[in-house]
Amino acid sequence: MDADAVTDALVQDGDRLVTTIDGAFTQRSGDAGLLITGVPFPTLNGVLSIRTSAKADDVDRLLDVAAGQGLPHSLLLRPGCNPELVELVKARGFVEDESIPLMAAERDVVPVREAANHPGLAIRQLEPEEARLHASIGAEGFEAPLEAFERLIAPAAIRLPGFRAYVGLADGEPVTTAVGSTLGRYVGVFDVATPARYRGRGYGRAVTARAMLDGFESGASYAYLQSSPMGFKIYERLGFRTLEVWSVWVSGSPSHS
Repeated sequence: MDADAVTDALVQDGDRLVTTIDGAFTQRSGDAGLLITGVPFPTLNGVLSIRTSAKADDVDRLLDVAAGQGLPHSLLLRPGCNPELVELVKARGFVEDESIPLMAAERDVVPVREAANHPGLAIRQLEPEEARLHASIGAEGFEAPLEAFERLIAPAAIRLPGFRAYVGLADGEPVTTAVGSTLGRYVGVFDVATPARYRGRGYGRAVTARAMLDGFESGASYAYLQSSPMGFKIYERLGFRTLEVWSVWVSGSPSHS
């Protein structure tokens, strides 16, 4: 469960997800990778230094492709990359944004099962036709456009093998959501969202634990995720540990080329 293996897992999940989104794609150049989802969030359209050995020419080439999409885009840099990459994006007018911790947790079913068993929350797995329910909770939780979440997690995504979306209900009201993607040794946890009026009650922790548990019980040996500042302490209590912190550079203008 090292940072290279978890980064590879994230790249594989991106490769899978884009097959379910019209016009989305991934591309590789050397040790750098490009993800384009078409969702107007910079970190969902951009370049990742998959290895710290990523070369400036490869990153530059992929950033040109990203810029050509006319969307906000980004460069995610793992620690230890060549400083030339920072100079490259500065020259393009990129600005540094909030960093992203890459976190992982080893398989430990008993405490995760306990965390998923919230006494005031009923968690169930969504059917593909219920994708809009995940999108509506996610959009409210992240204060983002509904259309973006509908594009990102469509019914086709929920039909992928090992891909599960969840809703948590309190007194019959949908209050939290998450998705889990199990592939081989890992389960990735994404889109954990609880609208502001329902926060502070352990709902996000419980639905995250459920996604982890289903992955572990399907054979995964570790879970991974990328944390927001709000979720960091919650994930630590579930056994996640920070493997490394990625710096984030976002385009100053989506039309830059």
